[in-house]
Amino acid sequence: MKYVTSRMLMIPILAVVLTLSAPAASTALACPMCKAANEEDDAKPRAYMYSILFMLTVPATLVSGVTFSLFRMSRHEAEALRDAGLSDE
Repeated sequence: MKYVTSRMLMIPILAVVLTLSAPAASTALACPMCKAANEEDDAKPRAYMYSILFMLTVPATLVSGVTFSLFRMSRHEAEALRDAGLSDE
């Protein structure tokens, strides 16, 4: 029985993520008020923009950390099964 490895899933997952994130990029660039506010020399709109970016990094960091932890645990489990001789490989 052939098992699906994480490398085999990487390209389809990357394709889905890029496909789903493409409309978000055009939406983010579509705000004329944000563009006009950032062209001014006032520091408040730029500070607001940076605070939004920092707030968005928190969920991304949490999701990335949990995903990496689960990936590392699954590799450790597969290695333990292989060492115990219980793996089908």
